[in-house]
Amino acid sequence: LFFSEWATNDVLYYTSQENLKCQNVFMTTFPYQKHTKLVYTEQDARFFVDIYCTKDRRFLTINSNSKTTSEVWLVDCRHPFELPTLVQARTKGVIYHIEHRNDELYILTTYGEPAEYKLMKAPVASSSKENWQLIYALEKKTKLVDFEMFSDDCIMFLKKAGHLYLKVISFVSRSVQSIKLPTWACEFESESHPEHTTSTCYFQLSSPVHPPKRFAYSFKENNLIEQAVQEVPIITNCHTTRLLAKSKDETLVPITVFHNMNSKELHRKPLLVHVYGAYGIDLNMSFKEEKLMLIEEGWILAYCHVRGGGELGLSWHKDGCQHNKLKGLHDLRACITLLHELGFSQPKYTALAAASAGGVLAGALCNTDPELLRAMVLQAPFVDVLNTMMKTHLPLTIEEQEEWGNPLEDEKCMKYIKSYCPYQNIKPQCYPSVFITAYENDQRVPLTGVLRYVQKLREAALCHASRTSKKENWIPNIILDVQTNGSHCDSSWEHSLNE
Repeated sequence: LFFSEWATNDVLYYTSQENLKCQNVFMTTFPYQKHTKLVYTEQDARFFVDIYCTKDRRFLTINSNSKTTSEVWLVDCRHPFELPTLVQARTKGVIYHIEHRNDELYILTTYGEPAEYKLMKAPVASSSKENWQLIYALEKKTKLVDFEMFSDDCIMFLKKAGHLYLKVISFVSRSVQSIKLPTWACEFESESHPEHTTSTCYFQLSSPVHPPKRFAYSFKENNLIEQAVQEVPIITNCHTTRLLAKSKDETLVPITVFHNMNSKELHRKPLLVHVYGAYGIDLNMSFKEEKLMLIEEGWILAYCHVRGGGELGLSWHKDGCQHNKLKGLHDLRACITLLHELGFSQPKYTALAAASAGGVLAGALCNTDPELLRAMVLQAPFVDVLNTMMKTHLPLTIEEQEEWGNPLEDEKCMKYIKSYCPYQNIKPQCYPSVFITAYENDQRVPLTGVLRYVQKLREAALCHASRTSKKENWIPNIILDVQTNGSHCDSSWEHSLNE
């Protein structure tokens, strides 16, 4: 059992997971489980199936999604034993999600121009995309973080140029309002709203160094109220700076920087740079007490929102995946270079941190520009891209082709992946010190690939040291910590992947 939803008080729909994939949906009746049957099977290995009930509990949706395409089937909760009906057949490049209100489907989709999310609607009885009517379209380079549907309104949690704000759409007055949020905020977390008729939306805002604060937005009063603050230490002298680095192709790349306002001579302070840049996922900028400790100790924290991630919307991801993956590397190089030029630390005090697929860009930079770093910290890193994408027997390889390409069928793709793959480009040179945490039973990033990477990196570092003079004979520390428990990164990371 992986996903589950009650269609009625005694009819349960659920999915099962096998080899990290959910492709079957079952229906069973309670309390005696007299009736269990297979309702839906996904045949395409690139697609992952989940189920969800619309906010008004009118329909249960069976959602089949790949990285770029989706398809939704509806189960009428008033008639849970009837066969699901198709909303819109999958169309390559079109993602859509379904909500329901007053006998109409509300569709959050990438269909049409501009290439960002739009809110559309259609009658339940004629739901194909030819009948979709536009309600609201996001501006270019705007990230849709979350979406909540209510009986008379919906609320969009948005991010643009590093700033968070709300869009409130009233279905009654047909108005759209923009609500500004505190400038320090970097992360949303919407709270559960079981009753779709509620007149208040609750959510939390945080940043890496600001503990969560609870806010309430009242649809009736059209105001934002800050609720009680959790009793967590707050640094009042922490300064937040937002920068733009010019990448190789002149694209401006956002950076978010945190440092203690009382710190003097910032060029002498240690700098911890964070990067991810894959799957259209934003860097995790939620609150961590250890980040507060680093700020108190004088560290500078920098978050590089490179292409491949989702910080500037769908196009930002598209510009950094498959044959554009090197753009993310160019962005990261430009970000770190700008930080040093502006007096935020210097290479000998700079460390780079990344997790999972973020290891691709971090490991690539370590090969191309090791002089920019003193240390690199990786958690469950994906560093053996080419070999992994050549092994179709692995559970996620086919699904991942939409992010990295298919080197088995495309020679240009193979050469391109080889040009940036961290494992493939290790060479004798002066590397920074590296600390890697890996997991023995990690199915997403197999331990074997990490072991090969560490061995090759150590050999290259030793080879370089043997060729240089004694004065320059510095051998970096390359440490691998293999955890026997746990799976892929920490619980918060798993949570973000599930979302």
